Amino acid sequence: TVLPELLEKGSYDVVVTCGPEIMMRGVAKIAKEHGIPCEVSLEKRMACGLGACLSCSIDTTDGQRKKVCKDGPVFPAEEVFA
Repeated sequence: TVLPELLEKGSYDVVVTCGPEIMMRGVAKIAKEHGIPCEVSLEKRMACGLGACLSCSIDTTDGQRKKVCKDGPVFPAEEVFA
């Protein structure tokens, strides 16, 4: 893929990604392999937008549950992808 080549040739402070979760996992993995922090923008159904309905809840890597509508939608990749 192109991303590893770009990260090897350039000087980047952070990688930011959005899109399908499987793609963001791949991007986060490549960024981690190159020692570059990665931020991911998650997409979940948000029924209330206030965090009350819990329809957008996600499990984090440290065992907590967070709400995409209230705590996000942008998270450090290592917080949501193991």
